[in-house]
Amino acid sequence: MTAHPRGNRRSSLHTFSRRLLIIRALLREPLDREQLIAVIRRELGDEAYPEQATIALKHDLDALKREYDCVIRHQRETGRYELRDLGKLALLDLPDACLEALAFIDSSFPEGAAVPATIAIRALLQRIEQLLPDERRAALRTPSPVQLQLGAGGDPARIDQATLRALRRAITGRRQLRFAYFSSHDTDTPRTHTVEPYRIFFSDVGHGYLDCTHVGATPSRGELPGQWINYRLDRIVPKSATVLGQMLPPTRRQPPSYTVSYTLSARVARHRNVAHLFPHSQFVWHDDGSASVTATVTDLWQARLTLMRYAGACAVTGPPQLVTMMREAVAEMMAVYGLAGAPAPE
Repeated sequence: MTAHPRGNRRSSLHTFSRRLLIIRALLREPLDREQLIAVIRRELGDEAYPEQATIALKHDLDALKREYDCVIRHQRETGRYELRDLGKLALLDLPDACLEALAFIDSSFPEGAAVPATIAIRALLQRIEQLLPDERRAALRTPSPVQLQLGAGGDPARIDQATLRALRRAITGRRQLRFAYFSSHDTDTPRTHTVEPYRIFFSDVGHGYLDCTHVGATPSRGELPGQWINYRLDRIVPKSATVLGQMLPPTRRQPPSYTVSYTLSARVARHRNVAHLFPHSQFVWHDDGSASVTATVTDLWQARLTLMRYAGACAVTGPPQLVTMMREAVAEMMAVYGLAGAPAPE
């Protein structure tokens, strides 16, 4: 007896849906027979495969290879199936602007870049490339003339992965964090810091930092509760980070703020294309080409590091605490280079 055409269409659609689901599952990760069958039945119901599920799965895999040129390899050592190439199912045809954006990311995060997320970023790019038709993959492989210059200051191998996982749990769970930390002033013994963590970021020289609101430190070195502090990830003692039960406040506490003022010489300011290094930067341009700048900062130590980049082209005039910090830094450099009248560094 001839089957009703509508039944044939329904059966064909069901088979096609099942095979697409196999591809979707293998795009995520290699799976063995039992895992693939379980995925299909979970998504489409137990009736998706008959009792001879293993034979039906083999028919589906063979059809994907034969009809769509999919390259699916069976890993004998693990028993898993690995999707190597989508063949005719590589249907993600992106606009040129999107491919340029992907090429930019590819050039900015090369293999071995000093950012822990590089491995995940590379895996994402490889997965997107796998979804592209052959003629579009070539465009993605063309190096971008524009890229981020993150620098090589960080070594991802020095960032403890267990610590990184604890930091992420604390940030996503909005909980306080406690860890042992070696600051530049701690020579032999780390100090214990309790913080409210908010984000992880990487500087332009490649170092990774944890952006926190300070709660307390034992022993204290003058850190103020509520102060915003950036902790170097590679200076957190491995496996010392503990997520605490105390929840973070609904909104981040605002730290003490300072109005910074400094003068830039004509050497760097005459073309009036000076970087806005701090929030709320305001410029007054002078006839001799110099510029007076005021801005708001919450971290005087970081402000000192930033302004030291200008060397002798910058004169800090306020606040008094920052002026003192700059003078101390200059005095230390004079002593290091043996300039007359310089005090010996501590």
